[in-house]
Amino acid sequence: MPSLLFALVLLAIIIAASSVRAQSQPESDNVQTIQELMTVFFKESNFPTVMFKPDLSIIVTNNSFRNVFLLHPDSPKNPSSMAAVDRLWQDADCRQLLNSIQATGAMSVSPVFVDIEFTNDKGSPETYIIVFRAYDGHPGLEPFMTLTAVNARYTQRLAKELSEKLAEKDTNLKKLEEVDRLKSEFLATLSHELKTPLVSIKGYLDLIASEKMGPLTEKQAKAVQISLKNTSHLNSMISSILNFARMEAGKLMFDLVHQKLAPRINDTVDSMRPIAESRNITLQSNYEKDLPAVVFDPELIHRVMCNLLENSIKFSPTGATVMIEVCQHSPQTVKVMVIDRGCGIADDKLELIKTPFYQVAKSDTRPTSGLGLGLAICEKILIGHGTSLHIESRENQGTTCSFYLKTVSEGTP
Repeated sequence: MPSLLFALVLLAIIIAASSVRAQSQPESDNVQTIQELMTVFFKESNFPTVMFKPDLSIIVTNNSFRNVFLLHPDSPKNPSSMAAVDRLWQDADCRQLLNSIQATGAMSVSPVFVDIEFTNDKGSPETYIIVFRAYDGHPGLEPFMTLTAVNARYTQRLAKELSEKLAEKDTNLKKLEEVDRLKSEFLATLSHELKTPLVSIKGYLDLIASEKMGPLTEKQAKAVQISLKNTSHLNSMISSILNFARMEAGKLMFDLVHQKLAPRINDTVDSMRPIAESRNITLQSNYEKDLPAVVFDPELIHRVMCNLLENSIKFSPTGATVMIEVCQHSPQTVKVMVIDRGCGIADDKLELIKTPFYQVAKSDTRPTSGLGLGLAICEKILIGHGTSLHIESRENQGTTCSFYLKTVSEGTP
C-alpha cells in the first residue's frame, strides 16, 4: 500500500506540474500533453491499472492489469469498453459501481475501495482490493477515472511487516525506558554517596575556619574560605543532580498546602538578596493587593523561585534590577513572574533551555557555571503542580519567566 500511495502522490505532482505548464501552451496542446503524461504514468505502473472515461470507454490499460483481469488469452490488448474486462463484471459490487458511473457519468473524487474474489487461471482463489479514483476539475484535463488493483496477499505481507516493525520499536522503547530508569537510579545513588564525604569535608573546613583547631595565618584563612566556597558550590551541584534524579525516578513527593504566596516568596527573596548584593543587583517585589491563597508545596516552590532568581542574577549586568511580580491572572489562577533585563536568550534556544543538562553557552570559558539542571527541575516541580514554566526572552533585552498556581476554591479540602 505505501507504494500505491506513493504512486498516487506522484500522479498528483504530475497533474500540478502539467497545470503550471498549461499556462504557457495552447489549450489543445495542454490537453494532449497532460493526457500523454497520465497515460505513460499508468501504463508503466507495476500495479494493475486501467484509465477510463465516465462512459466506461477505456483510455489505457497496463500489462499487469491485462494479465490479471482479462479472462481470455485472446482478449484484445487495448479493449475499448470496461465490459471487455470480464473478471470485474463478474463481481457484483464492481458491476454495480461501474453501471452507476456509466448511467450517471458521476464519479466520486474520494477513493472508493471494493474487494473482489475470483479463481485465477491456475485454479487458485485470489482476492484483490480495487481502488477507484476520479480525476476531475483539473485545468486542461478531461475527467477520467482510474481503477487500481492491489493483491490482498501484498497488503497482508505489508501488514505483517508493519506489525513486526511496531513490535520491534515497542521492544526498543522498553529497553530505552529501562536504560533511563537505571540512569536515574545511578545518578541518585552517586549523588547520595558523594554527599556523605562532602558533609565531613565541609564540617572540618568549618572547624578550621573557626580556628577551634588552632590559629590561622592570613593566607591560610583565605585558602580555607575559598575551599568552603567551592565546597558549598559542589554541594549545591550534587543536590541538584540528586533532586533531578529523584524527579526522574518519580520519587519526588509533593506536600501541597493552602497558603498565601507573598510571604513565602518574600522569604525566598530575602535568602537570595546576599547573592544579588554581591553583584550589585537589586531585587524588587511587587504584589497585587488581596491575593487569594493558592495550592502549592512551599519548599518546592521555594526551590523554583531560587533557581529562577539565581538565573536572573547570573545573567544580569552589574547594577541591574530583577523584578518579582505576583498578580491574579484569573479567578482560578495566580501568576508569578521573574523579570530581568539581562543578556536574554536567542529564539532558537528557547525550546531547549528546559532540557536537562543543556547549556546555552557551550564554551568552557563561559562566564557563569552550572549543570544546566535549574530550569529542568523547575519544570518538573511545576508540572507536579499542574502547570509549567513559560519563558519569554529577547537577546540583549532580558527574560521573563512565569508560571501559574491554582487558587483555593470554595469547598476545597
